[in-house]
Amino acid sequence: MRNQEREALKKEWQKEWNEKGEKYAKAVNDIVAFAEAHGWDAYKGEEPVDERAHLGKAVFALLKEANERGETEKFRADFPPSNVIFEECEDEADGADEKDKIGDKLGVVDQICSLRGENALFVVSQSEPEGWHKMLYLLEGERVIGVADDVIAVGKSKRNEIYALLRRGEVELIKGYDGKGGGEFIAKFNCEATISYEDVEILPFNDGSKVLLVSCDGIFLVWDGGAKLIHPVRKEYAYIAMANAALSNDNELIALGDQDKGHFVINAQGETLGEIYPQSSYPHFCLFSADDTQLIINSCHFYNGVTIGVDRALLKCGLEVEAYSYDEEGEQNFTLIDDEMRVYAGVATQDFYILGDAYGYIRAVGKDGRKIWRHYLGGTIKSMALSEDGGVLFVGTYGGRLHKLRLGAGQGSHTIGNGNHKEEFRLIAYEDKIYRW
Repeated sequence: MRNQEREALKKEWQKEWNEKGEKYAKAVNDIVAFAEAHGWDAYKGEEPVDERAHLGKAVFALLKEANERGETEKFRADFPPSNVIFEECEDEADGADEKDKIGDKLGVVDQICSLRGENALFVVSQSEPEGWHKMLYLLEGERVIGVADDVIAVGKSKRNEIYALLRRGEVELIKGYDGKGGGEFIAKFNCEATISYEDVEILPFNDGSKVLLVSCDGIFLVWDGGAKLIHPVRKEYAYIAMANAALSNDNELIALGDQDKGHFVINAQGETLGEIYPQSSYPHFCLFSADDTQLIINSCHFYNGVTIGVDRALLKCGLEVEAYSYDEEGEQNFTLIDDEMRVYAGVATQDFYILGDAYGYIRAVGKDGRKIWRHYLGGTIKSMALSEDGGVLFVGTYGGRLHKLRLGAGQGSHTIGNGNHKEEFRLIAYEDKIYRW
């Protein structure tokens, strides 16, 4: 195809992409606003359909070309980022098996940790025939730098800028890490916990003395010279489904759970302070508020779920929350935060929580359950981190994307949501490369 013909075709794609993208975003926003005001049962119209899926293959090829030429800003202006999922589109690369789908080569963006300024660390997990391959990256401004291919997980303490790097059999702790070797070395010690490393999270303590390891093999406290299984207390199962844990900001409390039991809260001495049974089917996520006065607990059923909040003061009294009691009449010892989301990731700001769900939404909700805003990204949310000043939110997905959102900075005509947030760019982890959109 001659250049002139190709440019004419590209302009046709661009026109269709923008017109249909704006139409779809407006339709979704209108319907959601109507449902929030009148209830979903009151809406009798048809569900909007994004009619651009047939353009996915061509647009993705143009995106890769724009990255090779350093023209990503122009490409973004011509083709505003879309929530069209490319998973089912065939790979455009020369010689590719036509059965290969783009989605088969997308990584999982996980373990996002904010650094000073607006930089961040993140881990990309790629599925390969021999297993999962993980790569640690540094996002420095608009540049993406590969840091290490032997780091399985990275975590940041709630206070004091302690970063933990997990390698096979080893934990390294660094204060003020910058992703390029800078920072104050704290410790390096053997990780004696027996874990599979496939899906693991590391949470360092504020003083750099130990870490919390969360894995499908159990939840462990690990320090220089030892490791202790703290959940489940007895290793009853070979596999722990959806193990999850959270440290309070002052590190005095640990919340933890998995899908076979309720959530437990223990103190620094290992004493159980409370047990919180699921309000939906399966315990799935937990997070402390920024001021540590509240703990939120999510349980899920398929793609939906229920999140409740419990006061820290009640935990000291041996709090126990009964299962499936959030919709019962009478006084409750918890606050209903949300009754829709299956929560996969979240952060706590000074004023509210930002939670990411299975449907690809991030939502801001208050400690009293107020719905503050919503913003749609697509796919399933996997990880999240706030910049130091709270102005930038980084969001990673199972669909291979890392989004950089400037909160409260305005939104475009393709935005689905009412949060007034500007996406500055998104990264797409595809094969062994990172593409910018």
